[in-house]
Amino acid sequence: MRLRAVFGRQTGNPQEEQVMYLTGADEGLQREIDAFVAIDSHAHPQPLGAEPAGVAESPIQPYEFELPKRMRPYNPEYLDAWSALWGYEHRDFEPGHLANLMETKASIMASHGLAYNPWVLDRLNLKSMVNINADIQETLPMARFPWCMHAEWMLWPFLCDPMPDGPSRRLFDTMVRKLKQFDREDVPGTVDAYLEQVVFASLRSGKESGAIGIKFNTPYSRDLSFGSYDRADIEPLYAKGRRGRKQGTLSPSEHKAIQDYVFRAIALEAGRLDLAVQMHTGIGAKRQFRVSGSNPLLMETVFREASQTRFLLLHGGWPFVTETVTLTSYANVYTDFSCADLFQYPRSLSNQIRQALEWFPEKLMYGTDAYSDVAFGMLSGVPVRANPLHGWEEKAWMMDRTGRQALGLALSGMMADGHISGREAEAYIGMVMRNTVKEFHRLEG
Repeated sequence: MRLRAVFGRQTGNPQEEQVMYLTGADEGLQREIDAFVAIDSHAHPQPLGAEPAGVAESPIQPYEFELPKRMRPYNPEYLDAWSALWGYEHRDFEPGHLANLMETKASIMASHGLAYNPWVLDRLNLKSMVNINADIQETLPMARFPWCMHAEWMLWPFLCDPMPDGPSRRLFDTMVRKLKQFDREDVPGTVDAYLEQVVFASLRSGKESGAIGIKFNTPYSRDLSFGSYDRADIEPLYAKGRRGRKQGTLSPSEHKAIQDYVFRAIALEAGRLDLAVQMHTGIGAKRQFRVSGSNPLLMETVFREASQTRFLLLHGGWPFVTETVTLTSYANVYTDFSCADLFQYPRSLSNQIRQALEWFPEKLMYGTDAYSDVAFGMLSGVPVRANPLHGWEEKAWMMDRTGRQALGLALSGMMADGHISGREAEAYIGMVMRNTVKEFHRLEG
């Protein structure tokens, strides 16, 4: 197969496709990747009405903490996304132009009504997008947005946070809201009762409602080192925490021990219920994030203990890529390149993808991690800024394009080096972009 560098600019309309080039990509292979109708393994699409309305006089409202280059609000790739999705005709961030663009986007959303979010997937050439959310959302129909439950709140029966107004306050507040769904004002009296009546009951309810998995973003609040404890070790700590539940009487180490015990119990129960577990691994954008605590190697004993539970190590664990790829040696461990397709440009990401494909190719999934800028406020415990032009739709467009380009470069390089044939490359496209996530999450169709 002749080598030529090419990628298609994704507009959602083949007649409007603009061809550009990346050195080293095989033309035929890249066109096949661009045309492939994919399933996104992990993303955060917003329900209609959840995005704060923009301000015409200030259409871009940056957060006050530093962000990596591609995540900054004036990344020129937004101009490409706006052009492809909303027909933006300018190559600038002039406030007047962006104010008009906000009106255009709002008009398009209104014209599609409840069909808007599925329409976005069609524009991106996506069959479906695994939707990470605490609850079922009417405007994210599960046929196109299969639901993966946020489960981090289950680790917060008690308030314990060195930053009382930080993100773990939000997790505790979610716990309070979930308890009310069970007609409870307080957690049960023992840790076993808490597991059965709140945690496992929530997992069963989610499963019965159509959930395909659960998701943890643990490194945003603590590390991934989940110690192993006996119930006798945890019961007195749980009783102490319950006595001062809303005052935060537990020390961080005591609270962590309870969380470790609860998490391991959840991991085992998820396997029994055939719910896959998605884990945030690697870097995160937050003021108090500790990168060292996001190394997935810290979870190795969990993978061994919960051997009947499927785990997805999100984002390829970047920057712990080699560690993540190595862990896919476990039969129940998988990975994807969601958000790594925003952290990195295509050529850098292609190296990460190639490492995974050269190890266990059937363990790698395509993903975007498309998110709204609202996430920066929620994860960092600061007021949310209104940035409707930096929504999940624009992020999905940028991440999808990067992921497809990077996969093309990785496979083209493996072909050029004689490591795989053209037929094998085509098989890998199907595995990465659809088949593996279907098997992992037991998706139909």
